[in-house]
Amino acid sequence: MKSKMLILISLLFLLGCQQDELSNNSNGYLFIVGGGGKPSAAIEKFIDLCGNEFILIITSASGYPRESGPAAVELFKDHGADNVDWLHIASPDSANSDDVVEAIRRARGIFFTGGVQGRLMHRLRGTRAEKEILALYFEKKGVIGGTSAGAAVQSELMITGDGDFTILEKNNIVTEPGFGFLKNCIIDQHFVARRRNNRLLSLVIEKKLPGIGIDESTAIIYHPDDMFDVYGQGSVVIYDPRKASIPVEPEVRKLSAEHLRLSVLHEGQSFDMTSGKIIIREK
Repeated sequence: MKSKMLILISLLFLLGCQQDELSNNSNGYLFIVGGGGKPSAAIEKFIDLCGNEFILIITSASGYPRESGPAAVELFKDHGADNVDWLHIASPDSANSDDVVEAIRRARGIFFTGGVQGRLMHRLRGTRAEKEILALYFEKKGVIGGTSAGAAVQSELMITGDGDFTILEKNNIVTEPGFGFLKNCIIDQHFVARRRNNRLLSLVIEKKLPGIGIDESTAIIYHPDDMFDVYGQGSVVIYDPRKASIPVEPEVRKLSAEHLRLSVLHEGQSFDMTSGKIIIREK
């Protein structure tokens, strides 16, 4: 009897540990802007998700950080943020410094300005700063935001901006590792305004991953349950290859697919990445 009781207690203990581990692994939220203007309602939602705690704006993608940093601070303050500042991380050495790491640790939300996504990742990839940013999202359930280049870095597969966007061929669109907050899809930005459907569609077919194209003056808030809400003036386009038929043709460079699912969303709509469907949900 005593041995059975010990076994039961052990099982309950292990189950409790597993539940704690699952809850601790819950991700945070993402605020992803397609470039251009930032929708006011989405900015306010980002600030609300941060609980009015410290928001850190990182300008490392920008070629003009002294302009983009203070402008972003003013924008967030105009929308109700009381505790916000900006930081320019200019090199991997800087990204490994104690001051930078401490600033990131204090933040409940981080926002990446636009610029060049490769520049941002070169400065932060593999550094102590990147480690703290990943911990904020994956462990502390914090909030990560970004616009334009700051949006591109949020998926694991990051579009660099290089390649021939006039064709649909294999091994054509150049990618690098992003931060990897989203591992289940590819993010593209300025999508409709700059007619970037060819480059995203190429990667969707080649990599067999859904692609989310976010237009200018448009944003999504991506939730831990793999659903996102759309804000702003433009559209969000989703290419979903998960149920498509994609032939294996090693000798052929041209891409081919059938039964790709296309979804187009506007402000006020939401999307479930698990089911691949537009949904209605309370904000």
